[in-house]
Amino acid sequence: MKKWHLLLYILMSLMLAGCWDQHHLVNKTFVNGIGYDLTEEGNVKVTVRTVNIKGKGGGQFDVEDILLFAEQEMQIGLGTEIDSMVAGEVDFSQAHIILIGDEMAKTGINQLLEFYYRGKDANIAKKVAITKGTAESVISTEIEKSPIAFFILQAIEGGENASYLPDESISSIWTKLLTQGRDLLLPYMEQVTPEKIRIAGVALMDGDKFSGKTLTIEQSSLLLLMMDELKKTSQMYLVLDEAKDESIRISTKQVKRKLDIEVDEKNGNVMASINLKLKIGIDSYPHNLNKNINQNELSQKISRELTKQAKEITNILQEANCDPFGIGLRVSTTYPETWEKLNWDKDFKNVTIKPNVEVEIIKTGSIY
Repeated sequence: MKKWHLLLYILMSLMLAGCWDQHHLVNKTFVNGIGYDLTEEGNVKVTVRTVNIKGKGGGQFDVEDILLFAEQEMQIGLGTEIDSMVAGEVDFSQAHIILIGDEMAKTGINQLLEFYYRGKDANIAKKVAITKGTAESVISTEIEKSPIAFFILQAIEGGENASYLPDESISSIWTKLLTQGRDLLLPYMEQVTPEKIRIAGVALMDGDKFSGKTLTIEQSSLLLLMMDELKKTSQMYLVLDEAKDESIRISTKQVKRKLDIEVDEKNGNVMASINLKLKIGIDSYPHNLNKNINQNELSQKISRELTKQAKEITNILQEANCDPFGIGLRVSTTYPETWEKLNWDKDFKNVTIKPNVEVEIIKTGSIY
C-alpha cells in the first residue's frame, strides 16, 4: 500500500511540474525532502529523503523510499556526494520541503537556500521549516501511507489555510531576506515520537538567523491577525478566568488591521500602534451553557484577553529582534533621513509597540 502512495505522490509532483513522461519517471531518484544540520565539529550534514522508481517492464514499477546522508565542511559539494550514492540521475529540483535544524539555522539560512533560489529548474514553491533539535530526526520519521516530506508539506499547507502559519515559499523568503526592515516567521517542527511529528508553532527570525525564540500555535494565530494575514478563518482557545475555569474557543471571520507609525525625528524614537477589529464567532463556551450570553460583556472580556496576549507577543518579538510587521520598512520609506541614523538591528528592541484588540461577536451558535 505504501508503494502506491509513493508512486501517486511522484505522479502528482510531475504532473504539477509539467514534466510527466517516461524519461522523467523511470530509473530516476527524486528528492522530496532535504534536511540540514550543524554537527559538533562545525560541518554541514545533509539528510535527503528520496523516492527511487525503477521500471520492471510491462508497466510495472519498483518504488523505494530511501534515506541518504552526507557531511562536509561546506554545503557546496553535498549534492555531488548524494548523487554518487545512487544509480541513475538524482533530481533535486522538485523537492517540496527543506528542513533546517535549530542550531544550523542560528548560523544563517541564506547560505543554505541560495542554491535553490538560483536553480533554473527549481521548485520555487518549496516550503522551508526550522526544526526543534536536528532536521535529521524529523525527516527520518517513519509514518504509514505517505512519504514524510509529503506529510510535512500537507501539514504546513494546512497551517497556512488555518491562519496559524504564514504562507511562505522559497520565492517569498528570498524577497524578504533582501528587504531591510522586515523579518520572517517560519514553521517550527518537532519530532514527538519516532513515528510522530508535529508543528509546534513558528520560529522567529532575526534577519536570516533563527533567534532561538518561538511562538506557540495559539500565539502565532493572533500574530498573523496582527499582521493582517487572515485567510478563511482563524481559531483560538482563550482562558478568560482561570479561577472560574472560564474558557472559550472562537473563530475570527473578519479582521480590520490598522498599523500607525510615529517617529520623533529629533531623537529617533519610534512608536507603532497596532489596532485590530475582529468579527468573531463562538465555537465553544461551556462556562455559560445554562445562561443567555451577554454579548457586550463577553466581547469586552475577549478583547481584554487578546490585547493582553498581543502585548506578550510583541514583547517576545522584540526579545527575538524579529520585526514581522515591517515597522522598520515603513520607517525607512516614510522617514528616510531618520532611518539612516538608526541601527535597526539594535533599535527595534527600543520601539514602543502598542497593540489593541476589539472584538465584535457576530455568531454565537444555535444553543445560545
